[in-house]
Amino acid sequence: MRRLTTNAILISLSLILFAIEGLLPPLLLPPGAKFGLANVVTLIALYMLSEIDALIILSARNFFAGIFAGSPAVIFFSISGGLLSLLTMILLKRTKKFSVVGVSAAGGFFHNVGQILVAIFFIGSGKIFLYLPLLGMCGIFIGAAIGFISKIVIYRLANFRP
Repeated sequence: MRRLTTNAILISLSLILFAIEGLLPPLLLPPGAKFGLANVVTLIALYMLSEIDALIILSARNFFAGIFAGSPAVIFFSISGGLLSLLTMILLKRTKKFSVVGVSAAGGFFHNVGQILVAIFFIGSGKIFLYLPLLGMCGIFIGAAIGFISKIVIYRLANFRP
């Protein structure tokens, strides 16, 4: 019951961060790039709980955020990017050769790869793949920032075990 409650609270927190991000004015990011504040919660779950908990939190957030955004396409883009990102982060974390920041930066890049692959499927043209270098660099930098924030929170919550 404690695990269910913890995951429910973290899903709620990630949805709140998603909603807050939607209220922020667009900054100097290219179309399709976001800050991904809700990913802080997924990364914290990956490091403080378990891979399964991180998957549950990510999947529930992407599903409900897609419903709130009002578009089934949003769910496909979010889930594809999120799952590829999480898989990458799990594999890199298991090597124990990467910091939280490095794991998150790689996750940011592969989130964009997943979204580009879905865009290619929907559009039917591989030309959108040319957008990956720009979107990928944004993913790396934003992912590193998310990783830095997550690292601070993980450090502060080091003694907390739900």
